Amino acid sequence: MEENKKMKISLTTIIMIVVIVALIIAGIGYYMYISSNKENKVNKENVATTNMQKVEVEEENVINKEQPQVTEKFKMTEAEFPKVDGATAMLPFIGEITKSVLGYTSEQAQKYLDENTQGKSAKVYASLIKKEKDLIFISEPSDDILRQAKETKVEFDMTGIGKDGFVFLVSKDNPVNSLTIEQIQKIYTGEITNWSQVGGNDEEIVAYQREQNSGSQNLMEKMVMKGKKFKEAPKGLTIDSMEGLIDAISNKDFDNSKSSIGYSIYLYAKEQYVRDNIKFLAIDGVYPSDEAIANGSYPLTKIVYAITRKDVPQNSNVRKLINWLLTDEGQEVVVAGGYSKLK
Repeated sequence: MEENKKMKISLTTIIMIVVIVALIIAGIGYYMYISSNKENKVNKENVATTNMQKVEVEEENVINKEQPQVTEKFKMTEAEFPKVDGATAMLPFIGEITKSVLGYTSEQAQKYLDENTQGKSAKVYASLIKKEKDLIFISEPSDDILRQAKETKVEFDMTGIGKDGFVFLVSKDNPVNSLTIEQIQKIYTGEITNWSQVGGNDEEIVAYQREQNSGSQNLMEKMVMKGKKFKEAPKGLTIDSMEGLIDAISNKDFDNSKSSIGYSIYLYAKEQYVRDNIKFLAIDGVYPSDEAIANGSYPLTKIVYAITRKDVPQNSNVRKLINWLLTDEGQEVVVAGGYSKLK
């Protein structure tokens, strides 16, 4: 009897334990079920939020495309525009500046150039030194110009704004298509006197020069001759204008045009004063072209400058115009003026 009672108690205990364990397991299962539903709900809400954000971004992008940001262009009034001048080859570029900054038409730009610019490098530098002009567009100054500035206690502030080339011209009838810088040096020092010495016809070389302190002569001295002394040019072979030199080579009525050589600015001879009877020479094997000048592979690539005086205030309209020329918008005007961008 006693033993049966103990067995009942033991069986009851086991049943209770099983029930408790079953309840625990059921509780855990229920908790996991609830948690899983909550997580799924959160995930669905997150996905819905993300999708909504994507839709909002797409709508915003569509709005931005339909309503692009408008950047205000750089403008000046005529009263604000600086007193400028420039070398002959750079006058069309100055015209492009007036069209962009002042809103001029082509006719108004030409009228401005006619009334406000000179074109001769020596005169242009003199106008800056005398403070008649506050900004000039030109090639770098010659040693003589720098001496004149120093005597009047004027210092130049030079900012490169674009690139151009210095080129050598011969008649299209000349079979020579390329020269080295060394060969050109020897032609102008008098060591090479006949085209047959550089692969051409047996004809005496007629080497034209430009006048002292002209932009072309300064470039010839600094970029090509580099301290070597010119042979004295015979009478009539020093020309006082770029167009005069080009005409001397291109005009077949001149007896020596076929055997002549001279130099000029790439942009000027290519676009501004074009003559069919001349051709450019390759230098050290590289022909002058827009691409070769832009990438600097042409050996006589040069910088064109905006030059002012160092005493011109930093907050002046002169400085604002120079700084603008270095912006993307300004560089596009440089290209419209015929030059290559700095970079």
